[in-house]
Amino acid sequence: MTRRRLLLCIAAVLCLCAGTLAGLLASDVRAWQTALLASDARPVGDPSSGVPSAPDQILPFHFARSLLGLDDDLALRRALVLVRRGYTGIPSYDQSTAGSQARAQAETALARVIQAGGGRRRAAAAANLLGALAFVDSLAGAGQATKPVERSIVEFQNAIRLDPRNGEAKANLELALGVVAPDSRFQSSRNAAAGKRSGAASMSSQGRGY
Repeated sequence: MTRRRLLLCIAAVLCLCAGTLAGLLASDVRAWQTALLASDARPVGDPSSGVPSAPDQILPFHFARSLLGLDDDLALRRALVLVRRGYTGIPSYDQSTAGSQARAQAETALARVIQAGGGRRRAAAAANLLGALAFVDSLAGAGQATKPVERSIVEFQNAIRLDPRNGEAKANLELALGVVAPDSRFQSSRNAAAGKRSGAASMSSQGRGY
């Protein structure tokens, strides 16, 4: 066999292998997409809603999942499941030791999503939800409400910093600032910011007079 023919045979084998791998990868990608769609179609009340079961994969090392960048998305989905388990709306459970443990797990999972840095919008969504959980906790324990409310404000501000277009975080921040104590440092900074905006508007209107 001549050298040229040998090279052609090797190239043909490599092309065949590449085509086979591409077909297997496409099959794994479709399997993940189907699993995500099936998970999104589950009822919200389903405790496992939002987290797809890992489909059977042909290629090893979760190659398709990594290619699709699903790890961060799956982490957020798992955190949302923990949130549902910790905030059921059933007082007998939510106020129990099991409910407290579930909420602690949910907050830890959300914090990991934020720290992972897998996407600013995803991290902002996690921070906004973490702030909402702290705000709910502040309403549940009126006697010790100050710190949870202030913690929720910090999380809402962090969500807005991560994603300035996050309207939910902005609305939640205004809601939290509306119940914080008048002598809070957050209210002071809020009033100062409002004063600056008012002053700027006043100077702007004077400028238009000339």
